[in-house]
Amino acid sequence: MVQQFGRSLQAIVTKRSQLGIPRFIEAGKPRSWTAEEDAVLGTESDNIIAKRLKRTTVSVTKRRQALEIPHFRNRPWTAREDKLPGTSTDRQIAQEIHRSTRQIKERRRKLGILPFIYTPRHWTAAEESLVGKRSDYVVAKRLSRTLSSVIAKREALGIPVFQRRFRKWTKEELEQLGKRSDAEVAAALRRSLDAVRQQRRLRKISGVDDLLVPKVWTPAEEKLLGKLSDEEVAKRTGRKVSAVRNRRQRKGLPPTEFVRRPWTKAEEKLLGTDTDEEIARRLGRDRGTVGDRRRQLEIPPKVPDWTDEESKLLGTIPDRQLAEQLGRTLFSVQNRRLKLGIPPAPNPKYRNWTAAELGLLGTMPDSDLAKRIGRPYAAVRDKRNQLGTPYEHPRYFWWKHHELELLAKFADHEVAKMTGRSITSVRQKRLKLATT
Repeated sequence: MVQQFGRSLQAIVTKRSQLGIPRFIEAGKPRSWTAEEDAVLGTESDNIIAKRLKRTTVSVTKRRQALEIPHFRNRPWTAREDKLPGTSTDRQIAQEIHRSTRQIKERRRKLGILPFIYTPRHWTAAEESLVGKRSDYVVAKRLSRTLSSVIAKREALGIPVFQRRFRKWTKEELEQLGKRSDAEVAAALRRSLDAVRQQRRLRKISGVDDLLVPKVWTPAEEKLLGKLSDEEVAKRTGRKVSAVRNRRQRKGLPPTEFVRRPWTKAEEKLLGTDTDEEIARRLGRDRGTVGDRRRQLEIPPKVPDWTDEESKLLGTIPDRQLAEQLGRTLFSVQNRRLKLGIPPAPNPKYRNWTAAELGLLGTMPDSDLAKRIGRPYAAVRDKRNQLGTPYEHPRYFWWKHHELELLAKFADHEVAKMTGRSITSVRQKRLKLATT
């Protein structure tokens, strides 16, 4: 269509979108989604499902969103998962069940479970011998310890972070590169797909599904640059449009100028007689093209006068809604309303505070109350501060003078037991005092 109509690809795409026409897909190219594939969506992260179905992550994400399937991290909580909060730190549980730390914390609070308080355990020689030989997470799971305690122990012992050792490529393995697809070679050698592709790319080996080694440009292909559009050259040579554009720019060749439909005298006389949208519809042109031509000829835009019926609607509904109803810009509606001194219409989404809602202010954290009454967190916080309502049961208790004196006399776990605070808060307070 680019060559048939003599227009740019972007102009055709924009016009097709305005007319609501779906994109043309050649028969046999797309792979339709099956019921079995749809059933897998949302059960794991999109990138894992994409590898399993041999699709791109973008296609999996778009398909999941089109079916209104929630993300794997936002899946419903199971009975087995509800038993985990409080048994370990929120961060460690989040890594185990592939959820965010914030989700674990919110779920634990909703279930009324207190945060996990780590009870110090003496490290044995056998346990210390495992530190640094596996990842900190694996060691923590094997020893039933928190991830933070393993990291702290490894740093105290001066042991570096565990580095995974990679297998060296043998001569027999290198000979298989390029003879089969990268996925088949990766499965046969028990290596990752990225490792196989990287090795083949470093050694400049052309493969069956070669996506990394660029094809050499022939003299016949280079003669097409600048004479045809980049899209047409890409289609003829089987390359990407970006590759064609980069090659043309390296050669210093300008892009092909598309032949646009020239403006006639009759068309130019219509400019300014009506709105740009109406002129564009009448002439079969893009609204932006009509506006650009009108400004080139220094023709002022046609702004329809306000009628009495339109002026009576000002202030009765929100300005944005009225602008869409009258086919005017938001600025035009706001300017007319302010000129006539008409106050704006109340926001229909705003609801007044009830006595019951005001009575709940300060009884719980603002974030929890916002979710309970269905209001934004900032609205709840600002309303409580406006009324000067303090917290009845604050989540955070300020450190008192006698508690600060305990930090210089006892260890962190002892201070935590004496003050009823978590070891993490005691440790953070100690570090904060050391830096100030």
